[in-house]
Amino acid sequence: MTGPARRGVTRGYVAGLIFAAVIVAAALTVAVWGLLSLGLGIDPVSTRDRPRWVAPVVVAAALGLLAWLLWLQALSLLRGRRTPHWGATLAAAAVAYLLWCLVGFAVGLGGAETWASPFAWSLVPIWATASLLFWAVLARRVYSDRGVPKWPWEREDDLGPDWANYGIDPWSEGDGGTLGGGGGARGDDDDPKGGDR
Repeated sequence: MTGPARRGVTRGYVAGLIFAAVIVAAALTVAVWGLLSLGLGIDPVSTRDRPRWVAPVVVAAALGLLAWLLWLQALSLLRGRRTPHWGATLAAAAVAYLLWCLVGFAVGLGGAETWASPFAWSLVPIWATASLLFWAVLARRVYSDRGVPKWPWEREDDLGPDWANYGIDPWSEGDGGTLGGGGGARGDDDDPKGGDR
């Protein structure tokens, strides 16, 4: 009995996908933390006399660990696993939270800024989401025969803009040559392509 058909991917493709997932996690972190700061009126590190560099350094380290866990997840998927690697997803979420809490505790932040911090808790769904998105895109590429997703104007059945279909030159200066110019935009004949019969 043979397994499902698989398409191969290069290391570069997987590395690019990991990079994209890490960028998504970083962007979501910036957005969510900005909204939390705006809504709650506090910063991730608000204790006086504590280094402000803690937040970016810890998030960068958590992003590095996320990239490593995504690589392990990719190896698992390429070895034949067709379901999400829930262990890697939960590990990614837990590592981000624990790293924030432990490093924050080590530099002298209180419990409200570490274990009970909404900023720390927001890392859990963000890292889990990035991990699941990574798995979904890679699994689609490896185990699906679908091509690369395309915008509507990239599809082969799209004829393009009207001016191209009717033989209109939108850059010429003349009555019938502009899109907004008077009548006769389609020419004297009824050929939709505007060509010779």
